[in-house]
Amino acid sequence: TDIPGVTCVKPKSALYLFPKLDSEMYPIEDDQQFVADLLKEEKVLLVQGSGFNWGKPDHFRVVFLPHEDVLKEAIGRLARFLERYRNNKHSRKASSTAAKASCNRFK
Repeated sequence: TDIPGVTCVKPKSALYLFPKLDSEMYPIEDDQQFVADLLKEEKVLLVQGSGFNWGKPDHFRVVFLPHEDVLKEAIGRLARFLERYRNNKHSRKASSTAAKASCNRFK
């Protein structure tokens, strides 16, 4: 891909992609929160890798059934989100940890 830190194997017969994020560039601890943040900030819905029993928070699933123009717009929004994520990774990590601690109070 043209997005720094994102790699993907070209599918042979599937209707989806399963890109991998470089864990050094994107130190994601909670991939559910990651896709929720993407949806909230950029209005792009992906499915986190853990939703498919992937063990690490470094993959996500993209379905490529929509029209090509729609996909280009969505990938552009994803790229913009990931650029912000790279630039703010330390504050996001702290924010994620604080949010988890806050949620754990209610358990």
